[in-house]
Amino acid sequence: MPAAAPAPAPQADIGALIAEAVADAEATLEARLALSHQAALDAERQASDDAAKAFLESFGGDLGTAVATRIEAMEQRVAELAGATVARVLGGLLSDDLQQRSLQALSRTIGAAVADSEAVRIGVRGPLSLFEPLKAALGSRAANLDFTEAPGFDLTVTIDETVFETRIAEWSASLSEVLS
Repeated sequence: MPAAAPAPAPQADIGALIAEAVADAEATLEARLALSHQAALDAERQASDDAAKAFLESFGGDLGTAVATRIEAMEQRVAELAGATVARVLGGLLSDDLQQRSLQALSRTIGAAVADSEAVRIGVRGPLSLFEPLKAALGSRAANLDFTEAPGFDLTVTIDETVFETRIAEWSASLSEVLS
């Protein structure tokens, strides 16, 4: 008997082998692409988080600087307004006291200057509001006063060729300047 022919070797299904190789390659590629995509996504998220953090820190710093600058400006403005208000209040109060003292000193000076003669004419120039108290302080000598109303805070008294002034306006301006 003739020797039996060897059984033919099973033939490999080339199509199945190719399909299997392609499926393995696709799975490997998919896994590699998924890892690469996840790494890129993580890097983008980290970069976005870093940018957001940097923005917030920068924004917070800028906002803090702006707020601090505005608060300082407001504090300075409040101090200026308070100083001006105090200057006006004190100026008014001190000016009233200064007016009284100036008028008293002026009436004493006039009294001393005209003590020898009742016939001396006294020229007074200034606001009526200061003339009236001066007139009252001079008593009987007030009959010798020639009054001319003038704007301002000062009285100017002329006896013969001698001039006397209260200088209240100058003092008040200086006080306002110092207190402002």
